[in-house]
Amino acid sequence: MILIKRFILLFTLFSSIMSFAQLLEFDFSEKRREESAFRLYVLRYGIVGISSLKHLDLSAELVKVRFEQGGGTQFSFTLYSTQTLWKGNKKEPINTFDFLMNPIGGTINGAFFIGFPLTPQHKNSKFAFSLGKKWIQGQPLPQFKSSRFMANYSRLGWSYQKLLAEDPLTNSSLSIWSFPHLLVQQASVKSRDSFFDSQIDPWAYGYGAEIGLEYNTQLKVILHGQQLLPSFAQGDYNRFTARLTLAYRF
Repeated sequence: MILIKRFILLFTLFSSIMSFAQLLEFDFSEKRREESAFRLYVLRYGIVGISSLKHLDLSAELVKVRFEQGGGTQFSFTLYSTQTLWKGNKKEPINTFDFLMNPIGGTINGAFFIGFPLTPQHKNSKFAFSLGKKWIQGQPLPQFKSSRFMANYSRLGWSYQKLLAEDPLTNSSLSIWSFPHLLVQQASVKSRDSFFDSQIDPWAYGYGAEIGLEYNTQLKVILHGQQLLPSFAQGDYNRFTARLTLAYRF
């Protein structure tokens, strides 16, 4: 029965998302790619993150499907899983809120990403859009109610990438990117009431920004922050949440 439920969950996840997460994929080469490319990755990244909400967690990029057209337009679908290593905050709803504000947070997190150059001549500057769904394990609820809920999210913004240094002799490189964006989050009225005491609206809007460094296409250091607008989040949930992430490519 448990396996059947998990299968139904995964099927729902894939089918309900046309369906970005925190690890942006860039091509830092100066030459434009003329041919299209399709790639499939399995268990490619191990990710450690710590947030301003005193939450330390471990994530894995389970599966990534990526298609890039010759002009620089990119499509990808990524599946992540995140587990808590340490909770420094004594307020359990805040720990649940951390998963909500973590772009790759959740027991299962699936995201669809589209990025395309603003002009054919400037492929390093892209319009970016993502749409995703995450399954979150929240704090225990009274009367043996389910402590899991689904949340949807979307990000719309502009990404810029630049190759800072490259040494072909040692096959090393250093790159940087940034991604300011608008944020939309959606979840059921019931889950907002059960886990956040209705202090977050079912439809909540906000903003965020991300900056990252990538060394040798293998190690990424990412600083990310976002906040829900006061009109849609009150109390402890009306705060700017920052997150530092270290991702290593196997």
